[in-house]
Amino acid sequence: MSWFVGLSLIGAFLFGIWLGMPRRFDQSLDEIDRRLVEPGQHNKAKRHITFLNLLQKKREKGSDRRQRDHRTPFQM
Repeated sequence: MSWFVGLSLIGAFLFGIWLGMPRRFDQSLDEIDRRLVEPGQHNKAKRHITFLNLLQKKREKGSDRRQRDHRTPFQM
């Protein structure tokens, strides 16, 4: 019976690796170029709020800090 559990663990591990592999990309380069040349707005990545995002502190970008501080180096 323990061999059955071991085989099922190995099978589940291999199935997880198979699911995590990148899928085949079947879009041609000509189609990609046509879509990039089209006028108008392109789709942007959607941001989703998750439970982990709520727990994390809001990180401040370096560009935001630079705009806010207006540092002047070498002041005496």
